[in-house]
Amino acid sequence: MRDTYNYFGCEPGNPTFRYDIAEAVKDPEGPFLCMPKIFDIRSGITTQALSDEGWAVIINEQEESYKIQDLERKIFTPERNRVMCEAFLKRAQRTPEGKLGKSIIFAANQNHATNLTKLLNAMQPGVAVTITSRIPDASTLAKDFRDGRRAEAVAVSVDMLSTGYNCRDLLNVVLMRPIFSPTEYIQIKGRGTRRFKFRVGNTEYDKEYFFLLDFCAVAEYFEEKYDYTEPLPLPRPGGESEPEPTPRPGGEAGPGPESVVEGEAPPPPPPPLPGIPTWTGRDIIVSEEVRIVGPDGEKVDVMTFRGAFERDLKDFSGRDADFQEAVKVEDDDAVETILQERFFHRPEMYYSADKLVQCYGVPAPTPAFAYTALGIKPLPTRDQIVCDTVNSFAARFNLRYNDQKWLNATVSLITEDQAALGKFLAGDMTMFDRSQFHQLGGLPALARFDRREDVFQALRDSVVIRQVAQAAAAGHRNP
Repeated sequence: MRDTYNYFGCEPGNPTFRYDIAEAVKDPEGPFLCMPKIFDIRSGITTQALSDEGWAVIINEQEESYKIQDLERKIFTPERNRVMCEAFLKRAQRTPEGKLGKSIIFAANQNHATNLTKLLNAMQPGVAVTITSRIPDASTLAKDFRDGRRAEAVAVSVDMLSTGYNCRDLLNVVLMRPIFSPTEYIQIKGRGTRRFKFRVGNTEYDKEYFFLLDFCAVAEYFEEKYDYTEPLPLPRPGGESEPEPTPRPGGEAGPGPESVVEGEAPPPPPPPLPGIPTWTGRDIIVSEEVRIVGPDGEKVDVMTFRGAFERDLKDFSGRDADFQEAVKVEDDDAVETILQERFFHRPEMYYSADKLVQCYGVPAPTPAFAYTALGIKPLPTRDQIVCDTVNSFAARFNLRYNDQKWLNATVSLITEDQAALGKFLAGDMTMFDRSQFHQLGGLPALARFDRREDVFQALRDSVVIRQVAQAAAAGHRNP
């Protein structure tokens, strides 16, 4: 048995909540989780509903416009549901035996979940079951589905299975409704991240990734459109996070995710919604893209880490007078020392310099991240850091113009290319067999670089290269 408090560096009884998906995928003792293969699949109705103008249709002789969050709430779209179900059955990941892999479909509401289940069972009898808080004995249904005691391969839910549901052999997470909260998206993705070994006879097959079948452009929304400058909600005392309200058409917030407390009767079903029209026209799949997520996760994983760091650092600054004073006078040495001793690598705030370099994508010194998080000054760009490094070395070693150009090309390459960085640190001169160095005269010109060995050794010992190397090591402990 493993002592998880010791493993995560916690005091007994004081767990950490900073061990994220990307860390679990790259853990040197792991991987413990897997990343998704994202299928971005859109129908004609979905594509129009995602546009700024919305999906325009004639209802009761009047033109109405519907956005993605309105579908199945303000208008029913049976044809869209049909093509989504067909595409799901076609694209879903199979087990090693060729059967449809265990799947969870997230629907817009109870009515939508029921209709999707009916459609799927009409297409493939006995394949799907509805598991929501409105269904009697839903908790038992969820456990039996998780433990393989049910014949159905597909659970259709709304929010009940979005958190705290550990179904390790789940191969497909299906989004047939939009999601607007990054926390909720990460939680829902988390249902598919568990590792699993399938056994067929005497052969084992690893679950290397899960399929995220996205029918509502959720992944694109968090990659390109979501405003990550919005402050994250503070966690509740004791580690519970405040549930985020579910966006509703028109912008109003409804109740948070539905849940079932074991032993309690489910809440009564909602009253029927009168006057909701049904669209009887056709719909087809118009686009499909596939993307395998790398070990660092999606932008939403990176940006929520940034947001949490900035929020937590502000809170820490408000409580630590020494840190406040060091920041006020911009004492970089004191800022870095205090962060290392009082802020980094702590169970309640599990941050480190290499993680900051990774998630911001800039090999900046640690104090620069602090000043940026506290709104004192912007984070320097990679080009600015390269320029400052070259200027500093040029003054220190009194470099000639041609030597500065060679140093600039070297620093630019090794801060961007990890293979070149490894060669540079090992003293492997083949790293200079690149086009940018050929333009500077190639190896014969390098031989004329005065004090080359002194400059390169000082560069290897510099803070910026140490940080790049540490971030690269942290990101590729388990390539």
